Amino acid sequence: MLRRRSFWIAAAAVAYTAFAALRASGGHGPAWLALLGLPALLALGLRWVERPPRGEDRIEPAARSAAAVCLTGAAMLAAARSGPTGLALIALGNLGAAAASMAALVGLARIAGLGGLLDPPPSTRRLDAAAFASLFWTVAVALPAVSAAAPERAADLDPLLVHYATSAASLGSLTVMLVAIARVRIARRLELGVADRVEAALLLSATALAVGLAAAFVGVAAPESILPVTSAVAAVCVAFCTVAADAAQVSRALRRTLALAALATPPALLAVYAVHEAPRGDLGLRGAPASSVGVAVFGACALCALAGLAAPALSRRFAPEGARWLGAFDAATRAAMNPEPEAALEAALSALRDASDAGTAGQAPPALYLLSPPERVTVDRAGYAHTAPAEVPARLIELAQLEPERVLRVEAAEAVEVRRPEVRSLLAWLAERDIGVVALVNDAEGPIGALAIPRGRRASPMTLEEVCGLRAVADRLGAVIAVSAMLSGSRGREVAARREAEERAREVSRLERAVAQGAGRFRAIAALLSRPARAAAYSPAARAALEQLERLGETGGPVTLLTAPGIDAVAWGAVVHLSSARAGGPLAIVDGAAPVPEGFAQAFAQARGASAEPARGAGPAGGAGPAGAAGAPPALALWRDPDSSPIEAAKGGTLLILDAQALPAEVQSYLGAALPDDVRLVVAVPQTVDALVATGQMSERLGDRLGDRAVALPSLSSRAEDLRALALDHLARIGVRLRGRPFGLDLRALQAVLDHPWPGNDAEMGAVLLRAALVAKGDVIGERDLAAIGFAPQPEPSSQGGAARSEPRRARRRRAEKAG
Repeated sequence: MLRRRSFWIAAAAVAYTAFAALRASGGHGPAWLALLGLPALLALGLRWVERPPRGEDRIEPAARSAAAVCLTGAAMLAAARSGPTGLALIALGNLGAAAASMAALVGLARIAGLGGLLDPPPSTRRLDAAAFASLFWTVAVALPAVSAAAPERAADLDPLLVHYATSAASLGSLTVMLVAIARVRIARRLELGVADRVEAALLLSATALAVGLAAAFVGVAAPESILPVTSAVAAVCVAFCTVAADAAQVSRALRRTLALAALATPPALLAVYAVHEAPRGDLGLRGAPASSVGVAVFGACALCALAGLAAPALSRRFAPEGARWLGAFDAATRAAMNPEPEAALEAALSALRDASDAGTAGQAPPALYLLSPPERVTVDRAGYAHTAPAEVPARLIELAQLEPERVLRVEAAEAVEVRRPEVRSLLAWLAERDIGVVALVNDAEGPIGALAIPRGRRASPMTLEEVCGLRAVADRLGAVIAVSAMLSGSRGREVAARREAEERAREVSRLERAVAQGAGRFRAIAALLSRPARAAAYSPAARAALEQLERLGETGGPVTLLTAPGIDAVAWGAVVHLSSARAGGPLAIVDGAAPVPEGFAQAFAQARGASAEPARGAGPAGGAGPAGAAGAPPALALWRDPDSSPIEAAKGGTLLILDAQALPAEVQSYLGAALPDDVRLVVAVPQTVDALVATGQMSERLGDRLGDRAVALPSLSSRAEDLRALALDHLARIGVRLRGRPFGLDLRALQAVLDHPWPGNDAEMGAVLLRAALVAKGDVIGERDLAAIGFAPQPEPSSQGGAARSEPRRARRRRAEKAG
């Protein structure tokens, strides 16, 4: 502001006028205040009429420039009146009043509308009113100026002529201003914003004129002194109305001003009259003391203060339609704050219904039209919502989008139906439903509905303040509908999520049952495999081995089974598996002396439905290199491959390796280094781990992994108490498989079984009994059947050494007889 040349020119003109008043008053009086204060006040006023630095500016630059000139002229008039009455100061004051009046008329012709269907008529933009007012002020400025500049030439002029010219110019400019305002009001009464500004300008100008005439009538000041001030005040009011940022704010300020003027003007004029009548001593009242002047002035001031307090309440009475719709819009906006969307919608429509003429003479109630789905929502007298199918014309939505505040008024559409034929069908649709105004209801993505207010018996156009109130209601309803849609979508998503959760719960339950069934199958298989170890565990050696294996199985970690030739290590490894926490997992068995990975690859392919040929492994020892088939992958690659590795098959369970020392060295190292934590390792070897590592048969990595958790499996020679039960168990299973019924064993044959040392352990006993069953004629195997297959107990030696060797046999027989 301080850097602009226009400000310094205006400030110089005001300062020059104030300096002239100060010089004319001899350096005394209020001219000092005018010289110091008016330029500062002018700076504040010019800053107020400037274009805002941010946001959209709908005020024309010509209107802002005119408002700045108007403020400058009013400041010049105030500066001229701060000095004594003189021709030069009268000329400067009239020049300021003239500038203010003509600038206000220019700004009136440059009032900008808000757009939409209505365009301003060209006649309202003409500057003929300003030119006509300049004729009055030319005479009022020229007479005192010429008289002050050349007093000898104006000696024959009557001094009252200057006063008459000033009063006539003031009244003439005020009249021209009122006529110009009335013309704009008639031509642009339907334009939002313009009608509010022009209405306020007309009423404020008329109020200023009425107050000025009343003040002159009661003798507050001479007409030539008070009428130019009245003209300048009216001009400033018009300038304020033309450049105010918010036209609705102008309407509210107008109502407060009218209310305050209506209440405070009579007491103020009474106080002025009291002051002027004070020299007479009785205020026109017989016997009234002179001190009653102060009482009258104090009473007038008290009445003005009370008028200021009562002005807001009275200002609501000046609102359009008796503030009925403004109050209804405020009530609907507050009602739509209800956190429950359906209740908020019903309450808002009920508040609008209360302000309308619904229910009288068949008037339609306010309605909310939804676009998707196409519905019409209304409320009855009891406040209950009713929904019916209804569609809104697409053209109506398009036109409302282009209107100010996205509100389409019927009166605006009727004003352009001659020039725009496409509006006629919409007017017919609106008239059929008695709709006076339609406000779009939007959400974040665009229009979702339209709020329709009935026309009813309303005669005056809707003001911008009412449109802004309706816009607030529509925005709030848009938020309510959006929340309702979100809640509906949320409920839908919740139902879908619950359905999905139930399906997943059922799937989890099914999988848990499948896992439980799989775990049960794994346990059943492991129990079946462990049966030979538990079937006849009566001897101390067998019971001690079982207890030790179960204890190691519970603690976790690798377990080494020291097996003599012919001992069934699978049964004892199954005992370890069943005793561990992984009993529900798989038990994968690998024979280190056989090409086992190919078998696992085949099993994986069958499980996955693959038709590929199983991989060809290494040689008989499972090794790689020349022992394997030509082009066959090495054993380590088979162990690493997820499709063929026994480690993958044993995940979550136990990996039992028979004759682990027979595995290739690289496989042993891989097992010692890369075996995962979710796989339990059990190995069966013929010697201790240290002995195997020392002889180079076992990798040091695998030996370190196994440690010293070794259990020596009992041989049959140490299980004399178990021989009878083991033999009968073998014969029962063999008989069922061969003939469908178990075999028996007579006493002599049993004695031969008990006397035999069984160096081949389980394998030897199973083979002997199977061959005996094959040659047996009946269901009981006797000594003759055993002899038929070449089995006979060793003869009793006659030498001392033979007696010594037969002692263990007799001990086994005694233990067996005790057990039997």
